Amino acid sequence: MLEIILDVVDGRRHSRYFNQTRSHFLYRRVGTLALLLGILQPAWILIDWMLLPQGLLPAIAGARLLSGAFCLLIGFLTLKPYLLTLSRVRVLLFMLGLSVFQTYSSTVLHQGGYSDLVAGYHFFPYMIICMMAIFPLTIVEALGYAAVVSLFELAGQVYFGVFGSIEALNALWLLLVLGAIAGWASCNQLSMLMGLYRQASRDPLTGLSNRRQSMTQLDADIVESHESGAPLMLMLFDLDHFKRYNDRYGHAAGDLVLKEFAAILRRHCRPQQDLAGRYGGEEFMLVLPHSDPDVAMSVAEAILQSCRDALVKTPGGESVGFSTSIGLAQLEAGDNSESLLKRADDALYKAKEQGRDQFQLAA
Repeated sequence: MLEIILDVVDGRRHSRYFNQTRSHFLYRRVGTLALLLGILQPAWILIDWMLLPQGLLPAIAGARLLSGAFCLLIGFLTLKPYLLTLSRVRVLLFMLGLSVFQTYSSTVLHQGGYSDLVAGYHFFPYMIICMMAIFPLTIVEALGYAAVVSLFELAGQVYFGVFGSIEALNALWLLLVLGAIAGWASCNQLSMLMGLYRQASRDPLTGLSNRRQSMTQLDADIVESHESGAPLMLMLFDLDHFKRYNDRYGHAAGDLVLKEFAAILRRHCRPQQDLAGRYGGEEFMLVLPHSDPDVAMSVAEAILQSCRDALVKTPGGESVGFSTSIGLAQLEAGDNSESLLKRADDALYKAKEQGRDQFQLAA
């Protein structure tokens, strides 16, 4: 239960790869909503034409057109959909744009003496804050977005001279209640998205990324490395004599070794940067973005030593050790995942040929 709560408080515990998934989810949802409002805002001018006096219509219509254009701009913005920071900014800009329109329109209506006659504008802040419910947000993010909308409402009340009145307090109270409900719904969405992500991307035995997820992220990291020019290292692991171990101690003991090795890999991963995955059977992989051969060899030696120091207690009560062989390969110009894996696998085969319990760097 504590883990679930900590996961939705903020995003510091989330992996870089889950953040990319959530970023794309936010990108699509804010894009769809922005495009919808980009159409509805100008279309609502017809309703304003029937309700508002001609003297106020040009200012309100102009604001709607600008707001609609701003929403369309956000909706059509396709820059880096997998960058979480940018997706958060998109959501913030979307809510800011709507809040600015609502504040400006309310000011025009107030100055024209129509603030109490056109009810739809009073509900606009509640609509904006309720929109949070469709986004998978952390508690910190939800509080931040709710605070932005609430500050606009509070500033409007102070400007109109109604702050502190019963009606104004009721409005703030309703905004608070709706914000709490929308925030709860958005955190719930985040928790469900995280659960689905783990089911689809995790190996059920070790908890590491499964083969499909590992290959998908490796492809993405290779593209990013080629674009940025940053180095990338790939490590492949094969537990030494694992079949012999299973035959002697049983498959239940073999599973314990796989779990222990997965724990060792996790300990040697940089948070929100490296990717550890189960490649298949007793084979594992580790992707190290922004790492050169020196860094990878240092990590490999540390993993080898951790395996030598580890003892696994089998179901029969025996304490046994294990070792691994490692192949390292650095991403080169023109490499794709297939060629990089081939060179790492060749280095792994060489490490096994030369006595196991060691690493080899691909030429």
